[in-house]
Amino acid sequence: MEIGAIKFGSFKLKSGRESPYYIDLRMLPSNIDVLRRVGEEFANLIKESGLRIDRICGIPLAGVSLATSAGMSANIPVIYTRKEPIVYKELAKSLEKLRSEGKMSDENGSLSKVIEYINELSGFKTYGIARYVDGEMKDGERIAILDDLITTAGSKIETRELIMLEAKRRNIQVTVDSAYVFVDREEGGRENLEKNGIKLYSVAKISEIAEVLHNMEKISEEQYGKILSYLGKS
Repeated sequence: MEIGAIKFGSFKLKSGRESPYYIDLRMLPSNIDVLRRVGEEFANLIKESGLRIDRICGIPLAGVSLATSAGMSANIPVIYTRKEPIVYKELAKSLEKLRSEGKMSDENGSLSKVIEYINELSGFKTYGIARYVDGEMKDGERIAILDDLITTAGSKIETRELIMLEAKRRNIQVTVDSAYVFVDREEGGRENLEKNGIKLYSVAKISEIAEVLHNMEKISEEQYGKILSYLGKS
């Protein structure tokens, strides 16, 4: 809170929903001491989970610095997924939606060809990006996903997909069945991950953070109530 990584007020999320708080852990690399402490907490969390983790995979962008810090604290090698496949995939979906709604014309099938090409890029079926993951991976490894926070779990599921595609490209087999985040926003992400065979471990839940700050009188009774109401806990 002191470095502005968590703020309270009214914030519009990507989903369009209004949130009484906003978390921005991309602030951490500018605050090395805090980043180091976060890395140590992740290392403790991994140890407490009792799982054998051979490699940590960070999710761009916020998860990259956190994974690096955690990897150094836990002495576990780190890899990173690339954003391009996900970006291409979402762009193709957006164009397809605009076409289906009649908001973009497809004269002579030109738009269809563009969508097809973008989909090819998302699947690396043509020239361009050479890999889905940066870093070394070895046959038989258990790879854990690591990110700053979790909301609905979409990016974590996509990350596992990219890791498995990269493993297939390298002709190796790996296991991805765990994810570690610093903050669980408690908006269904944990449940969504478990439905997809991934167990979630979090350093803290947003309700726990709010309770601590409220007890320290860092946030008002009204702010605390809004957070609990937002989470359906009031």
